[in-house]
Amino acid sequence: MRRALVVEDQNLMRLALMTELRAGLRDCCVAGAQTLPLARQLLEQDQFDLVITDPGLPGFDPTSRHDRLHVVETIIEAAPEAAHIVVTGSDDEDEALACRLLGARSYVCKTGLAPGELRNVLERIDRGETPIRLSELDAAKPDVRFPTLTPREDEILAMMMRRKAGTKRREVFETMSSKTGINPASAEKYYKQARAKLLKLGRLPKGL
Repeated sequence: MRRALVVEDQNLMRLALMTELRAGLRDCCVAGAQTLPLARQLLEQDQFDLVITDPGLPGFDPTSRHDRLHVVETIIEAAPEAAHIVVTGSDDEDEALACRLLGARSYVCKTGLAPGELRNVLERIDRGETPIRLSELDAAKPDVRFPTLTPREDEILAMMMRRKAGTKRREVFETMSSKTGINPASAEKYYKQARAKLLKLGRLPKGL
């Protein structure tokens, strides 16, 4: 059984990341830590295969490059055999490269991180890649979830709502296919099912 640790002080984000890991890694036991001391304690007590860290932890200045890299370096040194992913809401390319030099396998911006994207990052790491995902100007779009939809239907609608101007639906179906392992026709089926449900409720968002 693989073990993963999520080091994130924001409760909702920590739980969301832990849920994403459980969904993407079925055989994985996931732990969470809110502070650097707690993370170090867990890393001393157990061996983890994957560690996800937000460098803006309590007790450190989230705007200080020195403090942020200190957090990342400390955690990587405490678990040198693990695969490390840095997640942040205030990303920049220079920091991403610095984290890579410290040993991080990936650098991911939390802004606009859609369901399934973390799983895609993990798959790329397994292939030996070191993916960097920075924020985009159009990432700050509303993120809506509807309780009547299945997780797959929710995911394809979220991707459709966040698509860039000019992106065709077919391209979104293909993107979902590559991220989730289903074929584009199945992705289209989920989209049509979700759309039909929202039309019935009279809650179809603009652009769908």
